[in-house]
Amino acid sequence: MPGASLDQVIAAVNQNSARIRNLQTDNARITVPGMMGIPVLTGKIRAMRPGRLHLQASTSLTGPEVDLGANDELMWFWVRQGEPKAVYFARHDEFTGSAAQAAMPIEPQWLLDALGFAEFKPTDHHDGPLPRGNDVFEIRSVVHGPSSQLTKTTVVNAKTAVVLEQHIYAPDGRILASAIARSHRFYPEVGASLPQKVEVSMPAAELSLTVDVGDVQINTLIDNPQLWALPAMPGYPQVNLGGAPAGAAGTLGGQLGRADWSQPAPMGGVAELPAIAPPALPGPPSGAAVATNSPPMGTTAPQGAAPFAGPPLSAGVPGRLAPQTAVSHAEQPHEAAGTAAYPVAAQGLPATGVPSPTIR
Repeated sequence: MPGASLDQVIAAVNQNSARIRNLQTDNARITVPGMMGIPVLTGKIRAMRPGRLHLQASTSLTGPEVDLGANDELMWFWVRQGEPKAVYFARHDEFTGSAAQAAMPIEPQWLLDALGFAEFKPTDHHDGPLPRGNDVFEIRSVVHGPSSQLTKTTVVNAKTAVVLEQHIYAPDGRILASAIARSHRFYPEVGASLPQKVEVSMPAAELSLTVDVGDVQINTLIDNPQLWALPAMPGYPQVNLGGAPAGAAGTLGGQLGRADWSQPAPMGGVAELPAIAPPALPGPPSGAAVATNSPPMGTTAPQGAAPFAGPPLSAGVPGRLAPQTAVSHAEQPHEAAGTAAYPVAAQGLPATGVPSPTIR
């Protein structure tokens, strides 16, 4: 892939992303530096295009401690030991300039990009590729946000075309969010790679966390409106931050940092996300419609993605999923793995050195 043009890089990254319509995991490991009482949370994650997310983090002692997500209309977050006690939410069209943006400067949907849904949109302006050394290069984009233009830098592995880093900046140059993928895993059942371990930070929200996604199932999530609904938590009123003054909820990172999760949860339950259903057997042949995996109404299927025909089964072992193939689990960030398991579009790219940046 070294020597690739901007269009070739965009095609390779977008091809990988387009193969991922949704994902789910029940055994993610989430680390929040500096949190009191317990070092690691167990996470359940559900994510679906174009912008639906539900993440719930728990401990074995206390149960659910954090719940955040987004649907087509609004975003929300909840911290069990947060103060004031509430399920905070804001509608997308009221997010900019609200107390919700003060608490979390970029909406939770951005986490989909961090988890592997990142793509280069044709409506944005892209420059590059710019060499960064060690077989990586950078693409700089002007992204059209709801109320302003943001700047995004994307660092791509020159050998495998996987996204290594993403950084989003406000118009005044402040960094809003960063995601650095420390390792990737290739999923042969869909022909795509996903970050396995990713570090996420939002400085203005005082938020820093590391997510190891665990065992991920791709394109097996059946859409259910309740999965994306604003959660009701006993004893926690739903508070709309859309019209509230900045600072009404503090920051998400501040709420997490002050929580002591070593203490047992009070009686009275918080509903947990339902467990992942057993994987389905292989579906119809390629090209046939798969109704249960069709995009929900009101969303758009990614162009160019092959229809999902169910995960492959291991040879000779009925009902067992084929193993996944690691792409990179290097200790040093961005160390390329010696494997050809990366998007087909990247395999045919030239290898004659990174060209001069192309301005578009």
